[in-house]
Amino acid sequence: MKKFFVTAAIVALGLSASAQKLNVSSAHEAMKRGYLNKAKTYIDAACLHESTKDDANTWRYKALIYSQIGGDAQSKKPKFKDLAPDWAEQAYTAALECKRLDAKQEYANDMNSVFTYVGNEYYTKATKHYEAKEYAEAVEQSEKAITCFNNSGKGTFAQDAMYIAGLSSVATHDTANIKKYFNNMIRKRTDINYVYVTLFTISISEKDTAQAMKIANSYEKNCKNDYRAYLLSATGYLLNKNIEKGKMKINTALDMTKDSANLYPEVLVQAGNLLDENAGDYDGAQSKYNESLTLRPNQFSANFGLGKMLYNRAVDKTNAANAVDPFDEEKAGLYDKLNEEAKSYYSQAITYLEKSVAFIDGLTDENAKTMQRANLVNALIALGNAYARVDKLNESNAAKARVDQLTKQ
Repeated sequence: MKKFFVTAAIVALGLSASAQKLNVSSAHEAMKRGYLNKAKTYIDAACLHESTKDDANTWRYKALIYSQIGGDAQSKKPKFKDLAPDWAEQAYTAALECKRLDAKQEYANDMNSVFTYVGNEYYTKATKHYEAKEYAEAVEQSEKAITCFNNSGKGTFAQDAMYIAGLSSVATHDTANIKKYFNNMIRKRTDINYVYVTLFTISISEKDTAQAMKIANSYEKNCKNDYRAYLLSATGYLLNKNIEKGKMKINTALDMTKDSANLYPEVLVQAGNLLDENAGDYDGAQSKYNESLTLRPNQFSANFGLGKMLYNRAVDKTNAANAVDPFDEEKAGLYDKLNEEAKSYYSQAITYLEKSVAFIDGLTDENAKTMQRANLVNALIALGNAYARVDKLNESNAAKARVDQLTKQ
């Protein structure tokens, strides 16, 4: 009797194993015929059974079946809309298990397709979370997308997900994650300017100018035809007081854009800003601003850049005048001299600040005006102060009233 029961148990095991292998075959057949509900039932059972759960082919079919379930659910007229709401997660884990078990890589092509398909789903979710300002969820979904794309053999696709994760980290001021995602993008030779500028800015804020220069150099290396890379390098060199090298990089950017009627005037303004703010080369900056205005007289950027520079020089003269010791006979008259120089700069600044305000006021597109509001406020603040310094009190009060009105909107 004992022997009979042992034999019966062995037969039962054999029948069970055969049944599970049949489940895999049936799942495949049901999938081909579009019976995804049946295919799901068969493959779920096979994935749990001892005889088939360690077979790469079992997980291959699960990954394929759940991917098809996802495709059906997202179609205009789904047949199995609520069959597996977690289809992406199921397909993802199944593809990972298939890849682990598939020593000979027999199913690599199928799994690459699954990873790509599911990666796109996670990326779409990440984007929606980012747009909804749900940044933690955006990072979570981006991570899954990155893993999928890296496993798909199409690692370059992961950059889009890294970018969403990086932008979400910027929104939450998570510096560690910004560095993590954006540095990985640089290693993959991204061409996105924002990535380099953000990391460069972080390095400067951390007083790590060596790291800032590494980022700028990587930008040049990865994007040799992007003039902005050379402007970023110029910024780094100027901050490191290497004025000559900084100016060389500025000239490279200008040479690269000189044949573009639309771009060159803007690059001239950026060059002027760098020479003014980072090199203290006021004559060089003024030359660049004026050249830009010659090419495009009616604009905000060059007028404001020049007006701002002249205004700041006036403030420097005013501060220097206020620092003069009134009891120092050797400096008698210096106070008046410095104030006169300041007044001259304020008067010059007013001309360009008025033009920058007039440009924004002249815009006919209300959306464009809204986008320029912060620029308008800055220009009006400087203009109001400059008017006051040259005794144009009515104009100063009017400018300040506009600032109050704009900041309350």
